[in-house]
Amino acid sequence: MSDTSDEFDPLRVLQPDRVQPDDPGDPAVVSRQKERLLSMIDDSERTVSPTYRTPGIYPRLAYTDERAALDYLVRVFGLTEIREARMEHGDHMLAWLRLGEGMLMIGHANHDVHEIYSPQEVGHTTTMMNVYVHDVDAHYVHAVEEGANVTMDLADAFFGERRYEATDLEGHRWHFAERFEAIRARGGSIPEDA
Repeated sequence: MSDTSDEFDPLRVLQPDRVQPDDPGDPAVVSRQKERLLSMIDDSERTVSPTYRTPGIYPRLAYTDERAALDYLVRVFGLTEIREARMEHGDHMLAWLRLGEGMLMIGHANHDVHEIYSPQEVGHTTTMMNVYVHDVDAHYVHAVEEGANVTMDLADAFFGERRYEATDLEGHRWHFAERFEAIRARGGSIPEDA
């Protein structure tokens, strides 16, 4: 047998198909492995991409059509997909999304293993996502322009935030808010008695 060892051996050890992330795949694992691989390829003059940290707790929302949900959440609510973390499973997928410091996973309603259902299947909202955004007024205008199903109009709340609620295309409720101090800091107006 001949010796086939060469300068590419360290890269062969890092083959992406050998990476075994947690089940379900963890965006932090994918990000770390990507950084490791890229650092082996070229350490010089490379722009470092962000390394994502998975929060200690984050929700997984179930959809009967997770691809339509992904499009909706990005287009209407302004979430950003962590594209390199997406996992394809035949007709289904798992995707991780970020908004500010928050993260969530979306996937197909999984009755057999995880026993999770879309609100569309059970006939009512099963969860509400509470999300703080920068400039809730602009966020509201954008969501309305994109066709959001607003279930609570934008208004100031006595407990110190401006908020609105919308229901996504399968019935998950989203509560978007901005604290009065953040509104004031960006030059926005808040109630005089706040």
